[in-house]
Amino acid sequence: MSRPLVVMREKGKAPSMGEIREEIAEIVKVLAKYLEYYRPRQPGYSKHAIMGPVGKLLGVLESGKLYDKDAVVGYVISVHRNTAATDYVPPEAIKTLEEAVDKLVALREKLPSRLWIKVLREIDYAVYKARLEWILERAEKKAASSSGGEE
Repeated sequence: MSRPLVVMREKGKAPSMGEIREEIAEIVKVLAKYLEYYRPRQPGYSKHAIMGPVGKLLGVLESGKLYDKDAVVGYVISVHRNTAATDYVPPEAIKTLEEAVDKLVALREKLPSRLWIKVLREIDYAVYKARLEWILERAEKKAASSSGGEE
């Protein structure tokens, strides 16, 4: 006995990646800014260590486990507190996180689920790159200041 053919169709026309490129860049910028408030308890250079709570944020959005903005923000704050050097999360960090989640939720509403997953991967690696550049820049400044600026 054969199974009936299942055809999946997207509802409406999805925006192209070019149309949402600026929104993605803005989300990456805000998430990278949020990570400036995060200091891990155990520093490391793996992607997991560098991304901190943002990796968990993108994972929970990809899985669809949480949809409510407050639930997502609460989850990420919990991850932040449990993995950071101190359990204090500054109000500025929470405000930045809320801005990022607002932008992510707005973008998710525009996209079909298949494109949403691809966009989340792009955001994930773009935030990783931005954060790694930030870490390297800080390390260079620290090295320059400790050597007295001499080369």
